[in-house]
Amino acid sequence: MFQLLSPVALFLIVFAATALHGDASEPTPAVSTLSGQVRGTVRSAPAISNKPVFTFLGIPFAAPPVGDLRFRPTEPVVPWEGVMDATEFGPSCPQDLVRVRRIYDFIPFTLPHEIVSEDCLVLNIMTTSLDSSAALPVMVWIHGGSLVSGTGALYNFTALVAHQDVVVVTVNYRLGAFGFLSTGDDNAPGNYAFMDQVEALRWIKSNIWSFGGDPDCVTIFGESAGGLSVSYLVLSPLANGLFHRAISQSGTALTTPTTANPLAAATAQAEEVGCDHQDVKAMMSCLRQKPFQDIVDSASQVARKIGAFGASAFNPVVDEHFLLDPPLVSLQKGEFTTVPYLLGVNNHEFGYLLSSLILGDFGNGMSRDVCAAIVKRVLSLSAQTDTIDQTVTAMLEEYRDPTNAPDDPMAVQMMLTQILGDFVFLVPTVAVADNHAAQGGRVYLYENHHRPGTSTKPAWVGCDHADDLVIMTGMPYLGEDGPTYPSKPLSFSEEDRELSLDMMAYWANFARTGNPSDFTGSPSVKPNLTLWPSYTPDNPAYLKLAVTSSAEVGLKANHVRFWYDILFNKPTSDATKDTTGKEEL
Repeated sequence: MFQLLSPVALFLIVFAATALHGDASEPTPAVSTLSGQVRGTVRSAPAISNKPVFTFLGIPFAAPPVGDLRFRPTEPVVPWEGVMDATEFGPSCPQDLVRVRRIYDFIPFTLPHEIVSEDCLVLNIMTTSLDSSAALPVMVWIHGGSLVSGTGALYNFTALVAHQDVVVVTVNYRLGAFGFLSTGDDNAPGNYAFMDQVEALRWIKSNIWSFGGDPDCVTIFGESAGGLSVSYLVLSPLANGLFHRAISQSGTALTTPTTANPLAAATAQAEEVGCDHQDVKAMMSCLRQKPFQDIVDSASQVARKIGAFGASAFNPVVDEHFLLDPPLVSLQKGEFTTVPYLLGVNNHEFGYLLSSLILGDFGNGMSRDVCAAIVKRVLSLSAQTDTIDQTVTAMLEEYRDPTNAPDDPMAVQMMLTQILGDFVFLVPTVAVADNHAAQGGRVYLYENHHRPGTSTKPAWVGCDHADDLVIMTGMPYLGEDGPTYPSKPLSFSEEDRELSLDMMAYWANFARTGNPSDFTGSPSVKPNLTLWPSYTPDNPAYLKLAVTSSAEVGLKANHVRFWYDILFNKPTSDATKDTTGKEEL
């Protein structure tokens, strides 16, 4: 059975957003939920709207997964007495903070705090109305971070909420071993991170009306590992009916394979922290008693022990509960929720951030031999190995820029970034789009070409991984409440602000209507917004997202065909053909 993509995807790091900054101006009224009352604060984004944004932070949506609940499916939250203070972020789920700090060497943002705890299953809500009859569209954000790091507290959606009259909810979920360790049976079934997300959606469905939201108009959206999570939720029968639209930015379920032998990784984890593994039940009892920091600190050793190429040894599993089949099988069988789906990539996903983190010494060019060795290592994780040398040779020829000398170090480096970006991000995204469209699902595809004016990366880098987040969330309109680097407000360009308005409109329109170009019900109609065509088997259209966006057909059609032949051992479907007769290279 083919396994699309590899643990390379564990480098899908997405910390490119900021937490809410600034002091709260005033408290909100107490809001009643089925779990108890909460009181938050009122914030605003005066550069874009005079509407108040009622903000509630750190609301528990599930029972703390501690003690015997570690490595078990999510349990409902226990109701509380009195009014809960929801003015401060809750803790992040356990993760390697040393690794997180290294990520911040490459991006201009910082965590709001470094408090971690297993009692981390909380969500944050931002809304312009506390009227239970307001029926505002709800957008549930799932953070990225390779499924091993991150927190909902990073993301400031105040501008999007105020400008577009939507409710935004950001959620935490278990990470790394805590989110995915599995024995392949009931002792530790796995997929706890995804079940956390399902429980959050259940809580939202039952309570979001108290915050002005419409429980029958919920969009799940996320970037990188968050986009991957969205895609898995679309495949899961457990999440069916809990959301009505989906957005995957730079990540889908085909980006990270399911684990075929999860017990091997669980056993390696037990060995690293001193638990006997002769009896699985006893092993899990021991693992549930170990300090969480011991498990966090041993993550890299466990990954090395089992030969995982990435930050974690633990991936999603086919548990026949959350996930019935491997993602590719489910997609090909049409076993998924056919909600409207918006998905896409940036045009230089491996331009700098991920390449620097993975390759270390990056940015000064490389030889063709080094490039070939890296491509061979990556392909060996997913493609047929008996013909891999021929495949690598063909791939280097496929991606060679004929305008440059074949051995030019910078040209070779650029070629590698394009190969990795297509392999890890583009091809999985197009494959998901193809399968959804083939089942009659409404699909909207994009490629983002905008490099933010705040970028400090080399000039040859395009729209890098996570570059879309500051624009999509409305950060250019937060003023002093916006992102800082390292401690001064970033200066956004007029082009950043213009595209930010476009992206907020597209994303919110889609959340309201299922069509990014439909302004029905919008509080802010944007004139001259480029019409975003739907992606169909007969017309594989997509939006080239830029300051001046354009509708195109056949996203990198030649390269996609090339990869489909390698990874699927068959030609692409009609959905990848360029019906104009010209293919984008």
